[in-house]
Amino acid sequence: MHNQSIDKTEPPIAPLNDTWAGKKSAGKWFIVPPFDFTSLSIQLVNAWYIDSTIGTIDAFDELARVWEVFFSPSSESDIKGVVLEWQPGNSYEEYIEQVLKAIGEYPAAIEELVMQVDLLVFVRTEEYPHQPIRAWVRYLGELMIRGGPEYGEPYLCLSMHHTLFYPFSYHNGANNSELYSLNQPLLENALRRWEERFGSISEVEGLKGIYEYGFKPEKEWAAKLTD
Repeated sequence: MHNQSIDKTEPPIAPLNDTWAGKKSAGKWFIVPPFDFTSLSIQLVNAWYIDSTIGTIDAFDELARVWEVFFSPSSESDIKGVVLEWQPGNSYEEYIEQVLKAIGEYPAAIEELVMQVDLLVFVRTEEYPHQPIRAWVRYLGELMIRGGPEYGEPYLCLSMHHTLFYPFSYHNGANNSELYSLNQPLLENALRRWEERFGSISEVEGLKGIYEYGFKPEKEWAAKLTD
């Protein structure tokens, strides 16, 4: 399932929030796959979640790894949701297999599944304050899958709450062009692969300059604001 050249067992590191920082609702990307849940059995609904989970993990394989999965049925169900967490050092393949098995055996139709992900990105650290290194960093994003007989039109969503992929930091106005130039291509590649698997990215929400495949260089959108 994943690129064997990427070590998925390395623990996440503590990056320097120097030229980037947390920013609520910095970016969201949505895909609305054509799927009709009408009259589907629990097994078929959850089979769609398995397929969507596999396809999403594969699309983001070179950028993201899942470290926590939560899924639940509609609010009208009495069946509790499930949380499955991965620990660094353990087999990532076995963890994903455990997640897929749990989805397949779930006794209710799932309506929401959220994957918290580590991102394999370029950052600076206390050890390397002047030279960006690529490593796994936690709390940088989540992937959501929603849909079901009682929910309506399904969607897939990538959500980020930081400016690591942005040209500058809203926190202190710092120039983030170096990390932006290294990380934006990684995000673009993942989003394009996701789109190839499920269909066009139909909606984006977030900071100025956001587009279907990440964030455009500041010069492209800042010029339009002054025209």
